[in-house]
Amino acid sequence: MEVVIAGAGAMGLLIGTYLSEAGVSVSFFTKREEQAIELRDHGAIRVKDGCDRIFKVHAFSDLEQAPQHAFWILAVKSNDLRDLVNRLENSVRPAHLMFIQNGIRHYDLGKATSIQSVSVASLTHGARRTGNRTVVHNGVGVMGIAALKGNQIHPSHLYIANSSFFPMIQEQDGLQMLLKKAIINCCINPLTAILDLKNGELLTNRSAHHLMQMIHSELAAGYPEAVKTLPLSAVEAVCRKTSNNRSSMLTDRSHGVLMETDTIVSAILEGKEEMMPTLKTFELLLKAIDDGKEKS
Repeated sequence: MEVVIAGAGAMGLLIGTYLSEAGVSVSFFTKREEQAIELRDHGAIRVKDGCDRIFKVHAFSDLEQAPQHAFWILAVKSNDLRDLVNRLENSVRPAHLMFIQNGIRHYDLGKATSIQSVSVASLTHGARRTGNRTVVHNGVGVMGIAALKGNQIHPSHLYIANSSFFPMIQEQDGLQMLLKKAIINCCINPLTAILDLKNGELLTNRSAHHLMQMIHSELAAGYPEAVKTLPLSAVEAVCRKTSNNRSSMLTDRSHGVLMETDTIVSAILEGKEEMMPTLKTFELLLKAIDDGKEKS
């Protein structure tokens, strides 16, 4: 089955290169035709440990060119997700949808879509895009996959790409998987975006590390069952594995685009604001930054 990846950012390119390497037919659906042309004509590049590898892929920016009944991996930003799902429902009708966004808002969207076969995935790899077709894989993590509804066979098509450099595991509870990733993101992303720090600097900057501890303690109070298996040491391990990475929020802020505050932070805070005052303060700071972007 052909795999279409909507969005050729860092994670989209990372997944696409490992699938292509495993022999899967991969296409990218991009916003810009310029990027689609580069990917079609020259391939996608993955840089790992200083070595470059080029992978042949297809790419298109016009949804009318989309293959029918393909396996779609949605690697777009959360802010663009609902519109894309609506367009796919009304025209392409994919055989399967996989959501890989940060946060937890897309869980309900995946449940509600009229597309019958849906899964969610959570990635902890460190990756950054450079240019239109190159991804630097600078931290090996895990791709966890959980089925939401419909044909449970479809996600298994991806496991051909399972390897020591791109490990993939099957998760039973999609919501808990997403919740744990959102908790990790809440400990890392707001701090890096506000303080302009790389992930690893949250461990070496004493004050930033103390703030991370405070947020983790608040999350443990708000989500005791989830954090029971997610101690601070697990968050610190993610920071080490992705030490040279700029978080998605910091990247968005640097590029002058809206950050994913709602789906990562606000969704976690809902109904628990009084238990998480530090995280609430960071949510307001992030929203203040984004409010300034909208007015400029």
